[in-house]
Amino acid sequence: MFDYKVVESKLHQVINIIKPQLSETQIEFMVSDIQAGEWNLALEILCDILIEEEIPIDLKGYELLQEVGNILNMERETWEMLKVQVTP
Repeated sequence: MFDYKVVESKLHQVINIIKPQLSETQIEFMVSDIQAGEWNLALEILCDILIEEEIPIDLKGYELLQEVGNILNMERETWEMLKVQVTP
């Protein structure tokens, strides 16, 4: 079993990093998923938004997504498509 507080903390950190590029609605959706314990869903939605809207993400944010995905045993494709959007 993993520590869900670590997962939640990392997801919130990523949201804070990219917050300026997100709408209030997007943020509310993800935060409510996180609070409901739907971490996989929150991570998928986060990655989908970043990919669809071509939002650049810094390396720290990308690594956080990767860590959460690994903790949750998710498919690597979920976040790997974001690699091209990582800014130094």
